[in-house]
Amino acid sequence: MTIVEKNQNTVFEEIQGTLEEIIGQIKRLIREGNARRVIVQGKNGRILFQSQLTMSAAGAAFFVFYAPVLSAIATIVLLANEVKVIVEKDDIPEEELKDEYEVDAEVIEIRDEDQNEEKSPPEES
Repeated sequence: MTIVEKNQNTVFEEIQGTLEEIIGQIKRLIREGNARRVIVQGKNGRILFQSQLTMSAAGAAFFVFYAPVLSAIATIVLLANEVKVIVEKDDIPEEELKDEYEVDAEVIEIRDEDQNEEKSPPEES
């Protein structure tokens, strides 16, 4: 991917490659969750297709919702001669992407009460 434009909080990247590579990169960006929008432009700069990608989805619903978007992109890229696929995404610093936390922990021992009762002699009344 090539960075086309970078604003304060937004990065526009152009995706290049074969159709499979373009679709694969778009799927990866959708899974990462930082892609906001995908734009397909013709060689004259006219927008042929654009779609928002920032919708919360999980599991199978994720691909059910985005399947038409990916199909549309694939069709346009196949039929049009010279197109640019541009992805608008949030510019998140790498420090914020790291998920490292230090946690104090204590090891505790858990005993089963049933085992303690079996070991002690039964009380007689």
